[in-house]
Amino acid sequence: MQLTCNLFIPVNKPPIPRLSFKPRFCYSSDSISVQADSLKTLEWHSICKQLSAFTSTSMGSSAANNARLPIGRTPHDSQKLLDQTSAARLIILQQQLDFSEIHDLTDILSIAVSGQLLTIPELCTVRRTLTAARELFHTLKHLASQANHSHRYSPLLEILQSCNFLVGLEGKIEFCVDCNLSVILDRASEDLEIIRSERRRNIEILDSLLKEVSSQIFRAGGIDRPFITKRRSRMCVGIRATHRHLLPGGVVLNASSSGATYFMEPKEAIDLNNMEVRLSNSEAAEERAILSMLASEIANSESEINYLLDKILEVDLAFARAAYAQWMNGVCPIFSLGTPESRDSVAEENDISIAQEDDDLTVNIEGMRHPLLLESSLENISENLTLRSGNSAELVNGNGTVASTDTSQGITDFPVPVDFKIRNGTRVVVISGPNTGGKTASMKTLGLASLMSKAGMHLPAKTIPKLPWYDLILADIGDHQVISELLFNNIDF
Repeated sequence: MQLTCNLFIPVNKPPIPRLSFKPRFCYSSDSISVQADSLKTLEWHSICKQLSAFTSTSMGSSAANNARLPIGRTPHDSQKLLDQTSAARLIILQQQLDFSEIHDLTDILSIAVSGQLLTIPELCTVRRTLTAARELFHTLKHLASQANHSHRYSPLLEILQSCNFLVGLEGKIEFCVDCNLSVILDRASEDLEIIRSERRRNIEILDSLLKEVSSQIFRAGGIDRPFITKRRSRMCVGIRATHRHLLPGGVVLNASSSGATYFMEPKEAIDLNNMEVRLSNSEAAEERAILSMLASEIANSESEINYLLDKILEVDLAFARAAYAQWMNGVCPIFSLGTPESRDSVAEENDISIAQEDDDLTVNIEGMRHPLLLESSLENISENLTLRSGNSAELVNGNGTVASTDTSQGITDFPVPVDFKIRNGTRVVVISGPNTGGKTASMKTLGLASLMSKAGMHLPAKTIPKLPWYDLILADIGDHQVISELLFNNIDF
């Protein structure tokens, strides 16, 4: 049986322009389809799902589970992502950041923009998210100020540097709403404070009156015990039907199921109850006005809030990549280029550091393990490896990025590592060997290494990986092996 496997990775690239937020190429629908098929072939979605376990927000989890992780469009983009990952990895070795109060506000913003009222819990969710985002930024700044090499944290600080944390909106919600009690505070408006003050005085008078009337009924034998209740939104007293004459001019609001007890509003309480109804309606109207005002403030800040959430998502994904790297003992890759001239041009254009060619290899990756194959082995020792454990020693390469020592020594169930060494100028690499010899897994490993480095991920390699930055990574592997399914069925490589 003949096994056909093709992996196309262009090696020599022209100089790349500086970062642009617009696509640099206009791809046809067929080209986009080929790229999507290649990502499916390389099982990129499974890698993203692996990383999703390390996200801290619902937004990050959704982005990872749906394979919407950022992938650099230029070497500069990818280098920024790698720098963010390395900076986050330095931080998680010191402490865990708190993302617990950061929520996805998409639905709340949609409600506010549509002109509907927001509930008190929804307003409090917005306030807590704004507070948590601001405190996250302050924590990052504090950690940077305490570090010996504060510039190594700048890739993360730069993400949030331009954000408007909407302190005014946060303070306005806090001023108007008590999130612990889920109530609107008296101070939210002058009218509300006046209405509630009048209502409290009216209720005190009404309550005192009903207590006195109910006690008189009790003493006259009209009820077993003094009883005050509310029926049809009006305060009243309980009285035996046979003793209703004790309340001349009173109004029967309701009766018990047996008919033996009436719930009557004494004549003296009618005006007070009318006042209570009017004040209650006025209070509800003023509360709606306050909720409407706060919803309008949030709607007017929709773009700033969405921008802030996008940036928080970037930070969350950076820390997810860092935790993912720590989990699999990853090493930060560096980019190489085929010729010194093109290498220097790309470095200058994109303001990045590219590996100096001390040999004739454009791809030099030692001891690379396929992340999906690695997962089962890491799960077996997960109790002994934590994000802050001492099992990995920190290495810092020339770019100030983080690598790690090999934690797999002495562990027998790790997948066999693969070395990739491709010389400069090589256009095609032919891999031959018997079936089940590891050709497919090896090619997918190299394809994923290229994708992961573009997406700012560290690689599970023995030493610092070096590989080019590729515009396109296309894969067409004829045997259609799906490594995640083979792992599920316990098939060995």
